[in-house]
Amino acid sequence: MKSLVSIRTNIFYVKEGEEKYNRHQELIMLVDKPKYTYSNECEIVRERELEELRFTVSEKDFEQLIKMLEKMKEVEPDELG
Repeated sequence: MKSLVSIRTNIFYVKEGEEKYNRHQELIMLVDKPKYTYSNECEIVRERELEELRFTVSEKDFEQLIKMLEKMKEVEPDELG
């Protein structure tokens, strides 16, 4: 299973029209995941490595994402389906 290690963000602006710019967030999530390799003795060795997940969201979508995550945080175990 992957585990969240860090969340980072970059802000950039997308030009729309002559003088209008829309703010976007690039969300960067660093996750820890298992990596399996063989040793010289032909044994399977489990190691850990980081993976980067990147996606962009508009200012409006970023606010919706925050609200959705806050709502998910308040869910009771018996509400999960």
